[in-house]
Amino acid sequence: MQDLDISDNVVMSLDKTSLRDLGVISLVQLNASRNYISYVDEEAFLGQSKLQTVDLSSNNLSIIEPKTFIRNPSLEILYLSSNQDLRLPDEGPFFVSQSLRVLKLSACNLYYLPPATFQKLPNLQELYISYNKFEILNSVQSVGSLTFLDVGHNYLTDLPSVIFTALPELIRLNLSYNRLSTLNMTAMSQLVKVNSSIDLNGNPCVCNCLMCKTVYSLCHNNNVDLDLMCSSPPEFKDKSLSNCEEGCVDFNTEIADQMEAVIMKNEYNLSIKANETYVNSHESYSFKKEFQGQNTEYGFTYVYISVVLIATNICLLIVGVFLLRRLKLYVRLSLRKGSAESDSKDYHCEYVELSCTGSSSGSRSVSRLSEVTSSAKDTQDKVTV
Repeated sequence: MQDLDISDNVVMSLDKTSLRDLGVISLVQLNASRNYISYVDEEAFLGQSKLQTVDLSSNNLSIIEPKTFIRNPSLEILYLSSNQDLRLPDEGPFFVSQSLRVLKLSACNLYYLPPATFQKLPNLQELYISYNKFEILNSVQSVGSLTFLDVGHNYLTDLPSVIFTALPELIRLNLSYNRLSTLNMTAMSQLVKVNSSIDLNGNPCVCNCLMCKTVYSLCHNNNVDLDLMCSSPPEFKDKSLSNCEEGCVDFNTEIADQMEAVIMKNEYNLSIKANETYVNSHESYSFKKEFQGQNTEYGFTYVYISVVLIATNICLLIVGVFLLRRLKLYVRLSLRKGSAESDSKDYHCEYVELSCTGSSSGSRSVSRLSEVTSSAKDTQDKVTV
């Protein structure tokens, strides 16, 4: 069995042995859409080396394991549209496949594409993410092999030019029914490189003469089919951008006159500015010369004052050192004198204490003192003789 169609049933899951239990060995196409499938085992398609197309749209899937199809080298088409609860991983790839060419994720209630969502799909060529809630496109830049991108019926308000530089193989682009009101020239210069068609219908585009003469002309000259309906201003409402040239016949002349007036005004302003610059530079030069002369006079005065101040400081330093030495000498002398007087007072106190120790002992001390005194006197007399 190569083709298996189990759509419009009440299948709840695809388990590890679901296909093998049915005797399916060399499956090529599987249609399991419009069921109630909420779980797909990581090894549900193990051994199906010839599997090319898998349709799991309109189920209740919330997540698919990244390695679910890593062992299916022939897988080229995967339909996952209308799984309202489907969520993309915040980190890491959505799933891994070296052979996948077509991926449909339309109407899955998605509002954000994490940066690494499609990094492991190097050969992806067609990506369908319409009928979601995207406001910006970021992770599609990592799929450099894309040839067709469907972002219709989303909430895009801006069209970054970096998307087109990152998608060099893109030939078809659907941007219909978003919220694009203007198309900047940076984005358009990259947009015209899309070789086949661009669908911008249903966007609230403001089709003024500037847009008509720039955006439309740019696309027309590069053979880009830009079938865009205008929403404003009133004179262009519900008209194709290709018909706006009728209301902008005198636009080129008006723009030329305005540009000439702007150029003349700029030249006049430049001449005035040049004159002011010359006058200011001349006055600045004269002032500079005068200022330099004054600086020379002030320079000599400054040098003289500096020399006087330095000499004064040196003299004060010498006087201070001399006074400091005198002060140290005075302190030393005072300390020595105080020490001598202290010794004399101690000796006198010892003598008095010895003489006044008591009545009986005091008399003996006095008599001994007299004997000592008389003995000392006799000795002196002998020395004198």
